[in-house]
Amino acid sequence: MLASGVIAGIAAGIAFGGQWRRLGTFTLHLWPLLAIGAGLRLLGYIVPASPLAVYFIGLVCVAVVAARNWRLPGAALISVGTFSNVLVVLLNSGMPVDMTVAAEINALPPESGLHIALGPNTIFPFLADIIPVGIVGGMYSVGDFLIAFGGFLIPFLWLQAAPEEVAVRQELRSTNFALFWLAQVISRFGDPITLIALTFVTYRATGSALLTALAVVITTIPNALFSLFGGAIADAVGARRAMLWCDIVRVFFIGAIPLLLGAGLPLAVVFALVFLSGICGAIFNPARVAIVPALLTPERLPAGNSLVYGSDRAVEIGGALAAGVLVATFGEGAFYADALTFALAALLLSRVVITETRRPVTLRRVWRDGMEGLRFIRRTAVAWSNTVFSLAAQMALPVVNGLTPVLIIRRFAGGDATAGAALFGGAEAALAFGAVLASAFFPRYMARYRKGQLLIAGFATWGTVAALIAVAPNFTVALGLFALLGAANVLYFVPTVTILQEATPPAIRARVFGARIALTNLSWLPLVFVSGVLGDAIGVNVLIAFAGLVTVATAVTASFVPAIRDVP
Repeated sequence: MLASGVIAGIAAGIAFGGQWRRLGTFTLHLWPLLAIGAGLRLLGYIVPASPLAVYFIGLVCVAVVAARNWRLPGAALISVGTFSNVLVVLLNSGMPVDMTVAAEINALPPESGLHIALGPNTIFPFLADIIPVGIVGGMYSVGDFLIAFGGFLIPFLWLQAAPEEVAVRQELRSTNFALFWLAQVISRFGDPITLIALTFVTYRATGSALLTALAVVITTIPNALFSLFGGAIADAVGARRAMLWCDIVRVFFIGAIPLLLGAGLPLAVVFALVFLSGICGAIFNPARVAIVPALLTPERLPAGNSLVYGSDRAVEIGGALAAGVLVATFGEGAFYADALTFALAALLLSRVVITETRRPVTLRRVWRDGMEGLRFIRRTAVAWSNTVFSLAAQMALPVVNGLTPVLIIRRFAGGDATAGAALFGGAEAALAFGAVLASAFFPRYMARYRKGQLLIAGFATWGTVAALIAVAPNFTVALGLFALLGAANVLYFVPTVTILQEATPPAIRARVFGARIALTNLSWLPLVFVSGVLGDAIGVNVLIAFAGLVTVATAVTASFVPAIRDVP
C-alpha cells in the first residue's frame, strides 16, 4: 500500500503542476532503516513461507522511519497506520483476514507466516484485513489505507512549489487548489457513511420504519434550516477557517457515536450529535463554494467549479458503496471511518494558504448577515434572475431524484426490490460517470458561449433527458440516458455557480451561497412529500415525464428573458 500510495502521489503531483526534478532534493532521516524494512517486506512477498518475524520487523522499521520524519506531511499517517498493523499482528501472532469475504471477491491470501483467519478470539478485529477492495482483488486494514494516503501525500506535496508562492498565481493545477479540492472530496466522501450507518443502527435498535425515516431527515434538514446562517458564519471567520473547524468538530461529534452506543445511551443522543454535525455541514457547504474564487482567477472559475461538481458526484457514489461495506463489516464502527475522513480533510485544509479577515461572531451579527445574503440576492438583478430561474427549473429535481428508485423497480425490475436496488446502483454510477466525463471536457468549450445561454441549454437538456428516462423501453437505454443526465447536471450547474460567484463581492460570498442553498432546500422539502403521493396516484413514470417537461418549458421561457439569457 505504501508503494502504491507513493506512485499515485508522484503521478498526481505532476498532474497538478509539480516538477519531478524536486524528487532529487528529497531527504529522509533513517533511510537505511527504511531500506531494510522494504527489503524484509519484499522477502516476505517473494517467499510467503518466511517466518512471522520477517514481516514483523519489516513493519516496525517502516513505522519507526515514518515516526522519525513526522514533520513530512503524511509521515504521521504512515506511522499511525503501520503501528496499528504492528499492534494487531503482535497481539494475534499474525494479521487476521476475513476469509469469508476474501473468498467472495477471490482475494484469499497465499499461505504465509503472516496471514491467519479472523475468528471469534481475534483481538482488535477492526484493525485486521477486513475491508474488501474488489477492483484490485485484495483485503486491507484501516492501517493500510492510512499508509497509502500518507504515502500519497509525501511526494504529492514535495513535488509542488511552496503554497505561498502558488497562492499568488491562483492556478487550477497548483498545490493550493489541489489541497482544497482533495480535502473537500474526502470530507464529502464521508457524508453517505453517516447516513447509512445511522439508518442501520436506528433500524437495528427500534425496528421502526418511522424512526428510520426520521434518521434520514435528521441528516438532511440542517442544510435547509441553517445554511442561511452557516454562510454568514463562514464569512465572519473566513471560508477556509470555517471549513477547517467544521471538519475538526465533526471528528468529535461523529467519532463519539460508537462510544455512546456502546455505553447504552438512547438514540436521541446520537440523533442530537448527527444533527449538530449537520449544522457544521451547513457552514461547510457555502464556505467551500465561496472559497473557490479566492483560489482561482476568474477565467479558471468554470473549470474549478466543474471539477468540484464532477468529483462530488463520483464521491457520493463511492462513499455510498464504501458505507455499505463498512456498515456490514463494522456495524456502528463505521462512524469511526467517517470521523477519520473529517480528520484527513482538516489536515489538508490546514495547509491551504489564503488571506482571510476575521470578525467576532455573535447571534445578532449572524442573523443580520444571513438576512443580508437574502437581500443581496433580491436587489442584485443578475443574482435574482439567476436564482428565480434556477429555483423554478430545479423544481423537477427532487421529484426525479425521489421517484427514480421506484421507477426502476416498477419499470425495469418487474417489481423486485432487490433487483431494483442493484439496477439503481448502476443508474447512480452512470450519473456519476456522465458528470465526471462532462466535467473533464465541458470547461474547454464553455468560454465560447455566454453563461446564460449555457444555463438555459443545460436545464433544457436535463428536462428532455429526464422525460425520456420515464419512457425508456429498457434499462440499457435508460442507463445511457442517466449518463446524459449526469452530463446535463454539469452543463447547468457550472454556469449557475460561476454567475453567482462573479456577481457577489468576496466579503459576503459565503452568506449569499448560504442563502441560495437554504432557498433551494426549503423549496425541495415539500416537493419530496407531494411527489410521493402524486406518484402513487397518477403513476411514477407520468410524474417524472411531466416534471422533465416543466423544466424544458421553464428553460424555453427563460430564453426570452435577457436578464437570464445574456449573462456573459
